[in-house]
Amino acid sequence: MVQSPTRRRGPRRDVDTRTLIVDTAERMFAETSIGAVAARAVAREAGVASRAVAYHFPAKRDLVLEVARRRAPIVFEAVVQELVRVAQSGNEIGVRDVVEALIAPYVRLLDDDPVGGLRWLKVMNQLALDEDQIWLDQLAGTPSLPELFFAAAGRAVPDIQTREGQQRSTIAIFSMIGALASSDLALYGRPLGPAGLDRGWVDQLVRFTGGGLRGAESLPD
Repeated sequence: MVQSPTRRRGPRRDVDTRTLIVDTAERMFAETSIGAVAARAVAREAGVASRAVAYHFPAKRDLVLEVARRRAPIVFEAVVQELVRVAQSGNEIGVRDVVEALIAPYVRLLDDDPVGGLRWLKVMNQLALDEDQIWLDQLAGTPSLPELFFAAAGRAVPDIQTREGQQRSTIAIFSMIGALASSDLALYGRPLGPAGLDRGWVDQLVRFTGGGLRGAESLPD
């Protein structure tokens, strides 16, 4: 059996140390949880000295922020553009149009980078569920992503701004992001492969999310 060479701590000249640290942290945060991973564990896994992590990222929070920022600007800006397109469209807007505007940038991310994109999405899903300020900052803007969403969704779902409508939208969107972040799991049928997401699965996710946004007018007792 061939054994991998033991990692040597200390300065490494064969790699970009900062990128190595961020790559390692992103993978570890995704595989376990942000809270369960210490900076020294990232250093050990990356094969660098703890002082190397501290040099680039004085606090663990700085490292989490760097992981979020490596893809957030591109993905969130794409979502903004999609929602603006839907909100300003002169055509009739359906719920599916709104959901596809939300999901399209994430699908492109996972198609282009199934491994790294999924890890990043798992990290962002953790931050979103915790209502972490790092995640909230990505939603901020003029107008903000929530404002754009309700402007677009309001054309397809008239009651989206009501208390019930906002509750439905929160459940639907978080369920959608959670499903995308879990697309490597057997429970979901592992729709994410080396070539990206299975389009049949994406279509079902769009349908499910759209149903959640729309809501049922009546349910049997």
